[in-house]
Amino acid sequence: MATKTKSKAKISSQAVMDELKTLALLTGGVVIGSAGGKIIDKVLKVDPNAPGFNAKAFARPVLLVGAGTAANLLMKNPNIKMLGVGVGAAGVLSGVKLVMKKDLLAGLADFSFNGMEGLLGNPTVYRDPINLSVDRYNPDLPALAASEEYSNSGDLEGSPAVFEII
Repeated sequence: MATKTKSKAKISSQAVMDELKTLALLTGGVVIGSAGGKIIDKVLKVDPNAPGFNAKAFARPVLLVGAGTAANLLMKNPNIKMLGVGVGAAGVLSGVKLVMKKDLLAGLADFSFNGMEGLLGNPTVYRDPINLSVDRYNPDLPALAASEEYSNSGDLEGSPAVFEII
């Protein structure tokens, strides 16, 4: 009867380096695409605060996605293809930002998710609907009797003791 042995998957250092290289190239493409998008906006003089539909603003995502697609289809070098995919991803991100009026990557640098208020809802703190102000404490004690003068007649019963320290 044949026995089956479990073989462990071996991860070579070359495979790890290839994955890290791919990730670096994609990230580099997104950075290059973002920088190129800012240049496109400056050249076309796009006003980001303009109300309504702004046709100039759509030039950035269209050009970035087009450049990324062209680099991926026309180039034979796999490194440049990965950069092209990153540039195209930057175009998609800028298009989503333009349509949704939200930056998907805002606030991720500090891991506080500050830019995602609209996606996750506004952060709220639950407060119990009780009155948090406290009235001043008034114990309502009975009035004390007026102090009586005690004579030094020698009658110590009922009078406070007086000690003389020598």
